[in-house]
Amino acid sequence: MKKILFLFLAVFLYAKEYVITKYLTNRPSISVEYNGPKEVKKILDMDFKVLDHFNLDSNSSIKFLFSYSKKDKTLEVKYLKNDNLILIKKYKSYSYAYFPFLVHRAVYDINEYMNMPSAKFLIRKVIYSLLVAPKQANIYLADYTLSYKKRIITGGLNIFPKWANENQTEIYFTKYERLPVLYKYNLLTGKLTKILTSQGMLIVSDVKKDKLLLTLALKSQPDVYLLDLKTKKLLRITNYPGIDVNGKFWGKKVVFVSDRYGLPFVFSKDLSTGKVTRVLYHGKNQVGVDSYKNYLVISSRETDNSFKPNTFNLFLVNSNDDSLKRLTMRGQNMFPNFSVDGSSIMFIKRENFFSKIGIIRLEENKVFYYKLNKILQSFDW
Repeated sequence: MKKILFLFLAVFLYAKEYVITKYLTNRPSISVEYNGPKEVKKILDMDFKVLDHFNLDSNSSIKFLFSYSKKDKTLEVKYLKNDNLILIKKYKSYSYAYFPFLVHRAVYDINEYMNMPSAKFLIRKVIYSLLVAPKQANIYLADYTLSYKKRIITGGLNIFPKWANENQTEIYFTKYERLPVLYKYNLLTGKLTKILTSQGMLIVSDVKKDKLLLTLALKSQPDVYLLDLKTKKLLRITNYPGIDVNGKFWGKKVVFVSDRYGLPFVFSKDLSTGKVTRVLYHGKNQVGVDSYKNYLVISSRETDNSFKPNTFNLFLVNSNDDSLKRLTMRGQNMFPNFSVDGSSIMFIKRENFFSKIGIIRLEENKVFYYKLNKILQSFDW
């Protein structure tokens, strides 16, 4: 742990915004041309900028010709090499508003065609809950830029949406009725299935196939539970008289946030031995955690202000070598969430009375923000 503290001090002293190893110093050059509506071109430019895998050079021998027909709601992409047509791909939707997803898929396919590092974040859908009035929160479906937004669940307090499957056709969410109720909702059929009801807090914090990690308060204080949907068995993972929340699968362990040291910090529990260990000794307290393979990303409060907002920054922990990397430097950066391929982190940045969704491209050493004019309650992608 001394090693972690030393690494943190070194990072803090020399960081400007991010301290992450860069790569792709020799990016392949490609030419991109476009014909069609300006709003589609805006998304196309944004995708290549966020992706950051290519040098855009109009003189490149490798060309991709984009054209979008608003009438046909179709995006066509021609692949050329030395002016010879190699391939034509077409992407079609039933609604013009859906064009951001067509562009994201087309750029993703080019990235795959050029054998570049994974960029699944481009094609992942985002699901989020937005507070719209007292005790009123709607759930929306969006692309990662929030350019496409569709309200899918409304009426009452609908919070903590979580994708239920890999192909993103179903979600879990909590609805506050007389008691909190956990539902599964099918986006294709509109089918709503009740999963569980609780006297107190009830949240899905992580999903692994048919197993759910829940923050659940059956009697008084919340603990982390494992629900097996096949057997319907509910296993209590933590058993502490205080607060244990936000469990995440982490190999053979579960990480979670607990106030067992007085203030909330991130702990891990080995499921085979039952040993509980504090993960990160930094900050006044820690409010969010997510896991990907041997990595954790943690939101940690670094200031102790009574009359102005406190600073929450994100840190990347590698369990293989106990290294620690600072990802942000200022503001309120909370509730981090790894992309499915671990290449990016999405998080909520609070600013006064609105929110931003931030995306950190880890290897590319860049961050991008997308603003919402209301308070973002939670999200998943």
